[in-house]
Amino acid sequence: MSNIFLTASQFLAVSTAVTSYLPVDPGTSELIASYGHGPGIVLALILGSLVFQGVLLVVVLILALSAVSRTRWRWAYPFLGLVVSGFVGYWLGAKFLGTLEWVSTLQNSRIDSSGPYSGLFWFGLAASICYLLMILILRKSYGQLVETHMSRNDLSTQE
Repeated sequence: MSNIFLTASQFLAVSTAVTSYLPVDPGTSELIASYGHGPGIVLALILGSLVFQGVLLVVVLILALSAVSRTRWRWAYPFLGLVVSGFVGYWLGAKFLGTLEWVSTLQNSRIDSSGPYSGLFWFGLAASICYLLMILILRKSYGQLVETHMSRNDLSTQE
């Protein structure tokens, strides 16, 4: 969810830049030339998001496997939880700074950037809330895993 919120603000900024004839990166400009203004920007942002989703999928699958493994899960799960939250935090920070750079470019070119600028902070706030919720869910799931594994250990020692 966080990535979607920041992608929306990036779309606003890049769209404003393109309609103002500011240069964009070669990949995005090629997609705009091939598919038009709106679809080209959307495709550029989707391709970037697919990279994020692919890497996140691999990391979350490893995290899930560490939760069901019977050996040394107590250290693997928190470590991989830190990897997941670190990766997502880094990606969101980079995307936020990238969008802020677009807004700065618009302002330096004397283009009205009030729409993308206000959207950036609202979408950034929503992304931060989703990120915090992700960390809280990871923490709660670790607590539930501890309880589950403790109850299994108690049952096996009673037999």
